[in-house]
Amino acid sequence: MFERLSLPQGVRDFPPERAEEIKRVEELLLEEFSRWGYRSVITPLFEFLETISAGLGEDLRDKVLKFVDPSTGDVVALRPDITPQVGRIVATQLRDSTEPIRLCYNGRVIRYEEKGSGKEREVFQVGCELVGPSSPEADSEIIALSVKSLGKVGIKKTVLDIGHNGLLRFLLGKTGDARKEVEESLKKKDQEGLVRATQKASVPKEIKETILSLPDLYGGREILDKARKISVIKKYVEELEDVLSVLDEFQLGSEVNIDLGELRGFNYYTGVTFEVISPLISSPLLRGGRYDDLIGKYGYDSAATGFAVDVESVLCVTRTHLENNQIHFVVIPRKLSLRREAIRLAEWLRSSGFKVVLDLNADSNLRKFRIKENHVSNSYGVIFLETPKKIKLIESRSGVSKEFSNLEELLKGGI
Repeated sequence: MFERLSLPQGVRDFPPERAEEIKRVEELLLEEFSRWGYRSVITPLFEFLETISAGLGEDLRDKVLKFVDPSTGDVVALRPDITPQVGRIVATQLRDSTEPIRLCYNGRVIRYEEKGSGKEREVFQVGCELVGPSSPEADSEIIALSVKSLGKVGIKKTVLDIGHNGLLRFLLGKTGDARKEVEESLKKKDQEGLVRATQKASVPKEIKETILSLPDLYGGREILDKARKISVIKKYVEELEDVLSVLDEFQLGSEVNIDLGELRGFNYYTGVTFEVISPLISSPLLRGGRYDDLIGKYGYDSAATGFAVDVESVLCVTRTHLENNQIHFVVIPRKLSLRREAIRLAEWLRSSGFKVVLDLNADSNLRKFRIKENHVSNSYGVIFLETPKKIKLIESRSGVSKEFSNLEELLKGGI
């Protein structure tokens, strides 16, 4: 026996019910993406460290799990994010395609997390990328799709938290040596630290005043009226207003929060950024935004925007319709001589779209247990082949028993 049957920190097994829930969420999301014209790509679980690192922000570069490929000696990395891989595919294999290019994916990403952080190393992601256009219409399509796709898995009450990393890049670019301190203070929402950081360096007065006002530029759309009056960021505020204007036409029904001081993936995103949040949990259901510099790092300049859904966060808010995963029937022959008929019946039911357990080995006690178990699982019923002239169907929900004289009679009218 193994002395250690536990798993490494940050990874888990998923029993059937949870695995089926995860799969169902992924299927529902991908179905919705397909309806919007997004086509699936599949990317490798690991690739060269240098290649994938080129498209990562600093926050994710620190979370790369890497190892030496024993066959080549190359340093390879488990992917901590799929978007850079999609960008590489666009740059190397789809660069001659007509834009816009709409792509989607699902898969697990692996990230290093400090022991005791409480965070999982494996994250189930489903996401979309819209490559080519840099416009309010493109940003609004991605945001609308993100919200509407959550509706397809039963999440109707959401909050759209939206900002603009271009605005923050511009302001931080004017802070000189104080940039790192200003950035950290913004991340922590530390107003006093922000004051100290801006006082240390030679920051233009208008820039300093704007930076110090950022923590207050949070709230409803009235915030944009206030922000528009600040001349140095007016351009970015108007870009955000244009996106929200197009977004209104999608009639999402989601509450909108403006946050102009939120640094989301700062070294990654270049324009409008967003999160979709549920009031029921603290972690975002999905994150996204514009990243116009990323694909260029792989040798092909193209604008892009996208988002990634955290599947397990979604499952903290909603459960999928697991009737799609239930067993519909259990077929049990009473005698060995009825095995051929039982197989025939099970195959017919499966070809008709039902999920069927064919129980050829159960003894009488096990059969009783299976009937009870099947009743609890809310399946349609248990079919007993008693004799060639007697077939019994016990409906799980009602317990009602029906008898048929032969297989053909059951197939024609019994179900």
